[in-house]
Amino acid sequence: MKRLYYLLILIFIVFIANSCEDNGVFFPPSENNAVFEVTIDNELFTTTEANFMIDGDKIVINAIKTNTDEVFTLNVENFDVRSFSFEGINTTASYVDNNPASAGIWTTFGETSSRGNITFTAIDFVKNTVSGTFSFIGKNEVTESSRAFSNGSFSNIPKSTRPILKDSFTAKVDGLLFEEVSLFGNAVTIGTSNLISINAHKSATETIRFNFKDTILPGEYDFGSAANQTYPTGQYLVDGNIYEAAGKLTITSHDTSTKKIVGTFNFDAISATSTDVAHAITEGAFSISY
Repeated sequence: MKRLYYLLILIFIVFIANSCEDNGVFFPPSENNAVFEVTIDNELFTTTEANFMIDGDKIVINAIKTNTDEVFTLNVENFDVRSFSFEGINTTASYVDNNPASAGIWTTFGETSSRGNITFTAIDFVKNTVSGTFSFIGKNEVTESSRAFSNGSFSNIPKSTRPILKDSFTAKVDGLLFEEVSLFGNAVTIGTSNLISINAHKSATETIRFNFKDTILPGEYDFGSAANQTYPTGQYLVDGNIYEAAGKLTITSHDTSTKKIVGTFNFDAISATSTDVAHAITEGAFSISY
């Protein structure tokens, strides 16, 4: 089944940040009793702009500080009033810092051992609120740095009045179906470029990802270079190897008001150390909110 996260960036991932009501994320008015706090590098992050959503057996807690464009996303599968470890691809914690210089994303996604935990102390399905505590160590795959997020707590977080938007992503890798288990569509800033970042994960070690300008118009485009930041770019990551996309991206529609983009793609996955085609990515299509 599909696992939908908001993260912000990742990551090579990445992570994610759907922060607008138009994107299906509704944050309650400031007079609510919700409080989300966590210590980052000895500084307190606090906000009342937080909510939770339920997608099948998964709970997704989102918290954003709009004046700094910082976003936290906590995902827990088979949630209950108890503790859970942040590891793997289904129970994860992510932090996105969309500062003007770069989009920093720190996440536990794909970790093979525990990188922290979350404890639900109260789940009220009458008032539709959740409370608990959390701490984690997030990794930035781009800079290979880690950050500690400690003494986290959330109290009286209300349920969103809007559902999680259902996005779609399909492709074949060497003729075999690529079935993603998590899908991220995010608006991020890298350098001076405002981008749309798409990351589709089949597993913790296999990902297809794209970056393109947030002003991209319907049409056909050749993939550029991720190293030179000539957009659009595409990459296929598998078992620690990164392959660049050489092929075509077609944007069939892009609604900047609803932040929905639809397109198709086909490309050869080329190794950075040779011009040989390592993998063929075919029959690709996506319809994603960001």
